[in-house]
Amino acid sequence: MSRSALQNGAALARRASIATLFGLGATLTLVQPGAAQSAADVVVLAGPCANCHGTDGRSPGPIVSIAGRPEALLLEQLMAFKSNNPPPGTTIMNRLAKGYTDEQLAALAAHFSKISANAPAAAPAKKKGK
Repeated sequence: MSRSALQNGAALARRASIATLFGLGATLTLVQPGAAQSAADVVVLAGPCANCHGTDGRSPGPIVSIAGRPEALLLEQLMAFKSNNPPPGTTIMNRLAKGYTDEQLAALAAHFSKISANAPAAAPAKKKGK
């Protein structure tokens, strides 16, 4: 391999490393502990909740819905899941909650408490004109 090819390869590797660092910085900025959570940040944080609790916290199945529940109750439950002594019968929430800071759990509790427990009514179907 020629010397210029090696130099070009090294330069590309440096650029890729710098780009990776910038991408990592953007990710870390999104979830910095202690930082106030914007609405967009909370929506991103809440994404995994939809896997079990349904879109917007409204569960279509046997898992409890969390939308519209009181903020204080949600936060109390999330903090209990995060503790070293989670509530009896806890399945996966104790492992999931440990991945969030206390501030993020508070932001999630506030977020889900503000969502109506009932899904918005579907808009009536429009009739096609003749």
